[in-house]
Amino acid sequence: MRAHKHLKKRRRGLLRRLVVSAAAVAALLVFCVAAWIAWTVPKPWRTGIANVGAPCTQSFAGSPESARGAVIRVVSEPGEICGYAYALRPEAGDASQYVLDVDTGSVDDSTTLLVSLASYDGWRRLDRVRRRIEGPADLKGLRLAVEHSPRTTRVEVVTSVRGGGAYALQGVTLHPSTTPVAPGIALYREAMDVIAGNALNAAKLPDDFRTQWQPREDATSGEARRAIRQVLRALGDRHSVLLDPDRLAALPQQEHAVFKPATWKLLDSGLGSIQVPGFLGSDRALRARYTASITDALQAGTRAGVHAWVVDLRENRGGNMWPMLDGLEPLLRGQTLGWFQRRDGSRTAWRNRMTERAAQVSDLGRLPVAVLSSHHTASSGEAVVLAFRGLARTRSFCTPTHGLSTGNAGFTLQDGTVLQLTTTSFVDRTGQVHGGPIEPDERVDSLPLMDDAEAEAARWLRRQRLP
Repeated sequence: MRAHKHLKKRRRGLLRRLVVSAAAVAALLVFCVAAWIAWTVPKPWRTGIANVGAPCTQSFAGSPESARGAVIRVVSEPGEICGYAYALRPEAGDASQYVLDVDTGSVDDSTTLLVSLASYDGWRRLDRVRRRIEGPADLKGLRLAVEHSPRTTRVEVVTSVRGGGAYALQGVTLHPSTTPVAPGIALYREAMDVIAGNALNAAKLPDDFRTQWQPREDATSGEARRAIRQVLRALGDRHSVLLDPDRLAALPQQEHAVFKPATWKLLDSGLGSIQVPGFLGSDRALRARYTASITDALQAGTRAGVHAWVVDLRENRGGNMWPMLDGLEPLLRGQTLGWFQRRDGSRTAWRNRMTERAAQVSDLGRLPVAVLSSHHTASSGEAVVLAFRGLARTRSFCTPTHGLSTGNAGFTLQDGTVLQLTTTSFVDRTGQVHGGPIEPDERVDSLPLMDDAEAEAARWLRRQRLP
């Protein structure tokens, strides 16, 4: 009996210790979360200068609210985040925007500068524009603007480097503007009309989708865009995206920063491999360079005696599909490529064109081709996978694609915002309608530091009867 009471007493003591320990852990977690919020979340009461990230070699002179503006200089070590934030309380008046202007400035080579301008109503963000600038870059005349409403309590600009580097800004001013802006609610309603009339998955939205995510009547354009993005997520296509005017303005520099040409290598006697990366944007000069890099690689391989190709799309994350198909024209010459299929079942055929460079390459359409795909192969990269699907003497290897085998169409809204909306599914030459991941003919999971997929593709190519 005494042993039983002693055991119960020990159990109660153990239970108390467990409860105390759990409470201590919970308190520690609450403290950590509170500290993180206090450190990272914008403070609606703060104005003036604040450091961003780790201490580094930096200086902030003058004021963005003065006529001459501020001078900002930052030099940070590799791997560091460093910069400045400056916040002000808006003036009373008729201003519709707050504008950030930079007279002159520069970003050093191998530096990524992030510039953000945002307006807040207490804790709630009303509008924000961001610019990612890859160095080297000249920042003369840089301008960003955010919408200002009677609810705005604070406007904040943040400039910082990510991963180390240096930048310098002179004549940085932050001032009100009376430039007219489109009402946010009108932007939202326009977008809803476009989505209802064109989205591939519009039927999947609830009947009350227009009102379910509708922002308040005095919403800023930033609040309207957030609401539109919620509707895009509800479509479930994972491909539709909203591009605000500021992001569109940054695209040309981004296109040049991420541009990669196609490359090729000789795998074996008579076997070649061409790596076709993604291509972002519509810049004509870049498009011509990219397409030429593909056709030049095929030409160089042909001259080296290649009579069977591996088309490696494993790192092709999409972009603009037409330069890809134009560059691969010698391997697809005279072939039906595929179709876009709209929600009503109507179709538009894919077309590639023979460029001057492609015309100098012999017809490679009868050569054996092995296509490599991976989880990274997305969107336009998946279109290229399907352009080879169903061809004689063609086989695909590796792992399923990302699952964005759908087509987007761009719709420009009244304020310059572009709604890239998924409107079509991909259809291959066999008539199969896609929309999700594309399974390879032969699944091959490569081990680290080993390219089993390429090796298996090469073995299959060697077994083909070569011309």
